[in-house]
Amino acid sequence: HNVIDRSRNKYFAMALAGVKVLELEGIGPCPLAACVLADFGAEVITVCRAHGGSVRSQADPVSRGKRSIAVDMKSPEGIAVLKRLASSADVFLEPFRPGVVEKLGIGPEVLCQENPRLIYGRMTGFGQGGTEFSTMAGHDNNYIALAGILDFFRRGEEKPFAPANFAGDYAGGGMMLAMGVLLALLERQRSGRGQVIDAAMVDGANYAALPLFKWAQTGFVPVGPDGHVKASDFILCQAPPWSDVYLCKEDPAKPGTRQYMTVQAIEPQFYAELLRGLGLDTVKDLPAQYDRSAWSSMKARFAEIFLAKTRDEWAVIFRGKDACCVPVLNASEAAVHPHNMKRGSFAPTPGSAGLFEPAPAPKLSRTPGHLPRPGPTPGGDTRSVLAQAGFSTSEIDALFERGVAADQMKRKSKL
Repeated sequence: HNVIDRSRNKYFAMALAGVKVLELEGIGPCPLAACVLADFGAEVITVCRAHGGSVRSQADPVSRGKRSIAVDMKSPEGIAVLKRLASSADVFLEPFRPGVVEKLGIGPEVLCQENPRLIYGRMTGFGQGGTEFSTMAGHDNNYIALAGILDFFRRGEEKPFAPANFAGDYAGGGMMLAMGVLLALLERQRSGRGQVIDAAMVDGANYAALPLFKWAQTGFVPVGPDGHVKASDFILCQAPPWSDVYLCKEDPAKPGTRQYMTVQAIEPQFYAELLRGLGLDTVKDLPAQYDRSAWSSMKARFAEIFLAKTRDEWAVIFRGKDACCVPVLNASEAAVHPHNMKRGSFAPTPGSAGLFEPAPAPKLSRTPGHLPRPGPTPGGDTRSVLAQAGFSTSEIDALFERGVAADQMKRKSKL
């Protein structure tokens, strides 16, 4: 769990060195939480399913730096293996609907009794112990809709538009679960006891949006008589001309590509700088920034001006200026933007030449996270993990012979 700080030629321990995490494989938020822990030095073992001696894996893409084992979780012997592994773990993470792990015999009341120091993280959409919603299927849009957040993501009179699955699955789910684990690890230093983390995407997403809810109470977020956000009046919903996204002139070097600049010059001094960059600073009788009656006409004016230059030309004009006006980059462009490169915001994806992915954040001065590491081969670490956990060679061989453990993916027939 130690890495080399090549800039200072010293060894340092990772922030979570020595923390052992056992993760039941899933998709979405739970793998992200485990990935964050692994990025900062925790030893994460993800458990995929063994069936008939072969590995069944969902292969979530955010499994970098983890080790993978395959166990038949529907067999008593497989459950016994998991219990044995959990008995020496610091953290156990499960991604299933309420009641699933209890039916398997590895619920928190079982594992935490056998290992009182165990931190048991549960990742669900609607949470444990609620109404019928707790056992319902759902996805990101559903969770942030019930949380009251989706109503904030609108323009004018348009229907709500969710930001992919960023707000529910990842901000409200994975990152909140990771934070819960860290809080529980800190508390355990005082009490010596683990606890159960009930991480629901509904709860986590609305907690992350706490300022929006408070702003709605104070009136900063305009709300109509029906209780819904009046997006056509809200400055963060692209209502004014100085808080919007504008299409730029087509770049001859990138024919057929639609490129944009984003503007959010809320404060007067930033708005003045925006007008200067757009060549409007010397125009007489320009409407006041907060003259709502002029917002529509000013939007049209801004839109016409932005169409006169390419995105990259505008980016040069506003570079280093306090106009709150920056280019909308795609993922590939963001990875090689000079600012992001200097900050180390992205790092090469192992084994994929030319591809980049986000580096761990935040950046710790003494114990930063790992640069991206390869993901595991599903089930590829089964033998070594079991041996490390104290299983004898004969025990491991017997588990493989009976199909309780596996280390080979089931290959599809070519016929």
